Amino acid sequence: MQGDLPGENGAVGSGKWYRDVFEKSGAASIIIEPDMTIAMANVEFVKLSGYSRAELEGAMKWTEFIAADDLEKMVAYHHGRRAQDPAVPDEYECRVINRSGRLRDIYIKVAMLPDGRRSIASFMDITELKKTQRDLQKSQAALNGIIEAAGGLMYASSPDFRIVFMNRAMTERVGRDGVGEWCYALFHGRNAPCADCPVSDAAGGQPVRREFQSKLDGRWYYAVTSQAADPEGGIPVLETLMIDITDRKRAEEALALKADQFRRENIRLRSSMKERYRFGDLVGKSVKMQGVYENIVHAAGGDANVILYGESGTGKELAAREIHNAGSRANGPFVVVNCGAVPESLMESEFFGHAKGAFTGADRNRDGHLARAAGGTVFLDEIAEIGHAMQVKLLRVLDGKGFSPVGESGLKTPDIRIVAATNQDSRLLLAHGRMREDFFFRLHVIPIYMPPLRERKEDLPLLADHFLSRYAGSRPVPPLTGAMMDALYAYDWPGNVRELQNVIHRYVTLGRFELTGAAHPGRREAGPDGSAVPEPGGLKAAMVDYEKRLITSALKANRWRRGEAARALGINRRTLYKKLRQYGVE
Repeated sequence: MQGDLPGENGAVGSGKWYRDVFEKSGAASIIIEPDMTIAMANVEFVKLSGYSRAELEGAMKWTEFIAADDLEKMVAYHHGRRAQDPAVPDEYECRVINRSGRLRDIYIKVAMLPDGRRSIASFMDITELKKTQRDLQKSQAALNGIIEAAGGLMYASSPDFRIVFMNRAMTERVGRDGVGEWCYALFHGRNAPCADCPVSDAAGGQPVRREFQSKLDGRWYYAVTSQAADPEGGIPVLETLMIDITDRKRAEEALALKADQFRRENIRLRSSMKERYRFGDLVGKSVKMQGVYENIVHAAGGDANVILYGESGTGKELAAREIHNAGSRANGPFVVVNCGAVPESLMESEFFGHAKGAFTGADRNRDGHLARAAGGTVFLDEIAEIGHAMQVKLLRVLDGKGFSPVGESGLKTPDIRIVAATNQDSRLLLAHGRMREDFFFRLHVIPIYMPPLRERKEDLPLLADHFLSRYAGSRPVPPLTGAMMDALYAYDWPGNVRELQNVIHRYVTLGRFELTGAAHPGRREAGPDGSAVPEPGGLKAAMVDYEKRLITSALKANRWRRGEAARALGINRRTLYKKLRQYGVE
């Protein structure tokens, strides 16, 4: 999952700690790497910048958003902060440019994280505040209208601390119109001017910005005080805008607390596993999914080989990614190999790589999947599609004896972890000789069984809501009706979660709620092309007929583009080609 960061000493799951607090923060926030790359961005920063999280995290530098006039200063601050230069401020203003090219005035608060390398920056959009200040300076006569439009708590006072104006929001906050009263008495409950009062500094012509906690209501405020000249030549007044930032302060305090806890603790997933509604990108709160989460935690704690069992579409690759992300190899590569899509003749080259000139067309040295996964995890999907000869070669890798690229004699022994997956019954694979026993038992160290969707239908509401949120985005999409939910529960989901994902995607995109092959009350079931399904002469014949109709329908719907049809059916292209030959579909 994007955005996960390691903590001190390689502790696991820190990205989840940070992400949880980020998403509860009211301020746009990012975590910045020493090279200025954005390591993590919360939802509010996504909104502010206009870029997606995938475009931001690990891909963009935060200086790409800074206006040209402020860029040199911001870069100097970034490097000075890491050099512990006391002259570098923690709070300042600058201007940023969002994706649409709009300039925004921003108030930034930056702090170093406990590791001393990364920093966290919180952004508050003060564009409207700056605009208000400029408007106030243009015309004192328009003061009331501008103040009320700004939406903050505002008041104006004379140099001797007498209040001369309060806007409606401020009047409602204090409970009365305080014009004529002392500001320090009304707002702070004091008998004399505040020791840190900004009046004298603001009278010099420069706006004064500060944060303070009110002793009256205990809330935090961001205040800007500036001097406004009387257009008729009278005594200048001091105008103060206050913005309630209590939620932001609490979020910052919570983030600091979480960071401190993370320095002292390792991952603590097991104690709360029964309450989990999701694990990374896996979604579900059923008893069977809780068992999957527990197995993932156990698997992530070591380096033993793992094999995932489950029907197509149950989320085996997602589970493999979570094992990788929650383990000590999270910073290493995660290499996915679809064994069923690799031709037998190229299997060895794809896995082990080859030297230049090893065979016709080998015009350069090339690393294979295993070499590219060094320091990380290689996920072998559809492991049952690998032939016996290749199983023998991979067995040597599993035994720690390494491999040699095609055309080379040298031995490579990269540090890799293997997670395999199959949608076939392991007992049948062994009984039918599809898999060597020694190869099977080398993989079958930690078996994890991914339950089919029909066995965890209590997760349907969570999954449906998850996919609706993913595909709807900002578009208004009608919620699923009671009848639709009843249909989801009544359906057997042969394509599992992937099929549900396609159903919701189609509903969001096309506005059609369709369950492929589902029976309709009061009439005979129809095939994918709309024709009636004949009474079967036997179960096997009926299944063959139905599968052929389903494939033909998918091809027609995708204008006979086989790659698109394979994705719609939830199978790989190689499997589709085999079915086409088997059923004689041209």
